[in-house]
Amino acid sequence: MNPRPTDPTMRIVYFLPGPMSRGPLGPEELVRRQAFLNEHAFHGSEAVVRETENGPASVESSAEEYLSVPGILEAAPRLEAEGFDAMIIGCFGDPGLAPARELVDFPVIGPGQAGALAAAQMGQRFAIITVVDEVVPAIRRQMRGYGLEGLVADIRAVDVPVLELRQRADQVLQTLETEAHAALRAGADTLVLGCMTMGFLDVARKLGERLGVPVINPVLAALKAAESFAATGVRPSPRAYPPPRKEVSRLTVG
Repeated sequence: MNPRPTDPTMRIVYFLPGPMSRGPLGPEELVRRQAFLNEHAFHGSEAVVRETENGPASVESSAEEYLSVPGILEAAPRLEAEGFDAMIIGCFGDPGLAPARELVDFPVIGPGQAGALAAAQMGQRFAIITVVDEVVPAIRRQMRGYGLEGLVADIRAVDVPVLELRQRADQVLQTLETEAHAALRAGADTLVLGCMTMGFLDVARKLGERLGVPVINPVLAALKAAESFAATGVRPSPRAYPPPRKEVSRLTVG
């Protein structure tokens, strides 16, 4: 692995919308994720992992997505002021994506959006394989909001909670392959991993080789989108994400 530059020209923050370090995975999980991101970052860029002190430890329902939004909205302006060039929301459901873009002038990337758009470019119909059945309706609404519902062939789940994915990695890979075959039979020609923790297992390439189709890792799709927009100076459109007319002086996290 190439050493990180001592004076990076681009700094990307990966923001976890909950206190993952206080959960069963511990603070070492943040270190592991930061190392993974930097291993795949372009030379000259640096990825930093941050988290909020509030919010759910993992997101497996629409209710938990909403609970994670205040921490994201509080953090986005502060992280921009710290000099980061782009921000990645650390959840496939992209909680708080639109309002965060209203509050800042640097790129805010939703991994669900980035992963789905990558799949739409690499195939004609894609399937999303996520963690538990409870998040499937939320992902359907998410894809509908992005105008991609017609490209979604299937959404399936491995029935393993987020915080158990790493310790059950072998089982997850086997179940992923089983669900992927079912998705391909349903008409998909491209697959997207529908969970960031699943993405950090780094199984997309291995699964793609076994299946013979592209498998999009949303972690890497988001990282490359963040780097590309930051490098080219592209910012959220103020027509799509107009800054609030009233000054947002303080956002309470709770």
